[in-house]
Amino acid sequence: MLKKYPGLTLRELTLLAFRLGASFKDKDAVIGLSGSLGAGKTTFIKSFARALGIKHIKSPTFTVLQEHKARTSKKKNLYHLDLYRLNKSSELNPLGVSEIIKMPARIILIEWVDKFPALKKSCDLLIAIKFAGHNKRDVILNFTQK
Repeated sequence: MLKKYPGLTLRELTLLAFRLGASFKDKDAVIGLSGSLGAGKTTFIKSFARALGIKHIKSPTFTVLQEHKARTSKKKNLYHLDLYRLNKSSELNPLGVSEIIKMPARIILIEWVDKFPALKKSCDLLIAIKFAGHNKRDVILNFTQK
């Protein structure tokens, strides 16, 4: 199922992310995000995480992976991956990504998922964020069927 949100302001983008995060509070999911540098992937993730009670999210560009405990659920973990610096799927192995995907009680948010087609196939939701003029973003949510 495809949902399109054209011409969102930054405020509208963060509101959409917060609402989406709240809707996933009781679900397990793998969510992939794509978009160019500065498109709003990390901004989206920060608002999504706030809906789960996680207040401090920063981009794991250098650490690649961060784990957070959701405050809305004692058993749920949020994993935030930023794959910008990685180029080969073999670089995912030391991170334990395939093990994390198999774990229960987790939400995984993956920035730059397009770089790894096999990982993209594991996603329940794909989010594309694109620039749409001055301070506007087009967002496409693609809920995949596995």
